[in-house]
Amino acid sequence: MTSLVAALNLLQQLLKRTSRQDKTFDKYQHSFLKKLQNSSSATTTEALYQECIEKLAECDYPLEDVLLEGRLIVSQSQIQLQKLDNLSATSTQKIEDSKHITQPYTTLEHHNELTNIIKIYQRVVIELNKNNTSQSTAPDAPLIENICDELQQVILDLDVGQSYSKKLEIIRKKISNATDPLALPQYCLQIISIIIDSTREERRSSRHFLYTLNDSLTQFYLNFAKNIKRAESAFESQDQCVKSIQKKSSALKLATENAHDIATLQKHIFSYVESVEDMIAKREADKEQQVRQQFQGMVRQIKELQNETNNYQKTLKQQSQQLHVDFLTKIPNRAAWSERLQVEYTRFKRYEHPLNIAVIDIDKFKMINDTFGHLAGDKVLNVIAQTLQKSIRNTDFIARYGGEEFAVLLPEIDQQQTKITLEKLCRAIKNIPFKFKKENISITISVGCTSFSQEDDIETAFERADQALYQAKTGGRNQVIYCQK
Repeated sequence: MTSLVAALNLLQQLLKRTSRQDKTFDKYQHSFLKKLQNSSSATTTEALYQECIEKLAECDYPLEDVLLEGRLIVSQSQIQLQKLDNLSATSTQKIEDSKHITQPYTTLEHHNELTNIIKIYQRVVIELNKNNTSQSTAPDAPLIENICDELQQVILDLDVGQSYSKKLEIIRKKISNATDPLALPQYCLQIISIIIDSTREERRSSRHFLYTLNDSLTQFYLNFAKNIKRAESAFESQDQCVKSIQKKSSALKLATENAHDIATLQKHIFSYVESVEDMIAKREADKEQQVRQQFQGMVRQIKELQNETNNYQKTLKQQSQQLHVDFLTKIPNRAAWSERLQVEYTRFKRYEHPLNIAVIDIDKFKMINDTFGHLAGDKVLNVIAQTLQKSIRNTDFIARYGGEEFAVLLPEIDQQQTKITLEKLCRAIKNIPFKFKKENISITISVGCTSFSQEDDIETAFERADQALYQAKTGGRNQVIYCQK
């Protein structure tokens, strides 16, 4: 009796630790403890325990995900807070101290960490409000604009599902028109939340596939084991058939010895042969049917496994392609550029075929954003990217390198052909009839390019092309400058 009371007290303490995580289970646990206290038999107690286990299994406690999300928010908040200027020494020190707190383990420690960062935010907001009332906000405008541009670029580089992409696009449009610096942390938190939700969904999809695949493999294993047992049973049946034939052979031998005439002997032999043929025919029919059923089942399961695997591989391939496509312009992004550049450079080093690299920048793009808005800037980026993509050869490769910059690889042509190709791109962009707010606009690009030499690595060749781009920009724009090593 004493042990039962102790167990009951232990259960009460353990269940308290799960309170306020599921409202339905909180209501259930009170009735469970009451029933357990009044239980009069071991059978009833066992049934109550089983019922409680099932109720617990129905509850979904995403505690680890929530704590992980909290840690990510705290880390991002510390980074954002450190970027703010004009904070007092006390606030700066508090932000720095928050980075050196021991990593929380318990939920209470996680709660205290979040509370601390919220208090720091409150302090910073108060200081910023004081600064805003005493100073003009004009000097902060360039900083806000730069942060907004960086946030938009981050959004465009994110690889998430279509539903999450729409949410990010809404946030991006809000950021493009943002003037209040206090709104930026909220946008950051919204972006982080969307990233976490997208990651969770992807993880759930992966888990679902793995669980399904595991179930299918388990079922396949069980069926295979059954087939082995059937084969063993078939061998046993075959052994019995052989023994039966041996028995009938012995009987035939005895009958032959006792036969007094040819007719009786023929009758015994005919009967024996007929029974053996029937036995063999029946055995072969059963064996053929069993083998057909076994292999049909195994083939069906293998096809199901193959279909599931192909579907998952297709999904992974689509995700991989999305990961290497720029969200705004729909051309390869910087990650795709890095991979392709490595491939082309390796080929260049091995076969020593010509390889050229170019960096393209849209002239006066900031003025377009400032004059006509970020949506107009997005349209310019998209149209120019598509025009460049359509104007190069199939063997060439173009990617959005970042902001209004593009990078191009041109293999298998010499310096003169490279310059001619790039000058055609300049003319093609200049001839695009842009029109904003009923005003016709001519947009141009500047290009810097160079050729790889055997002494070059990837970085040195790119830096040389970037230097050539700088010369093109400072030398009047709308031109191609080739930098010879």
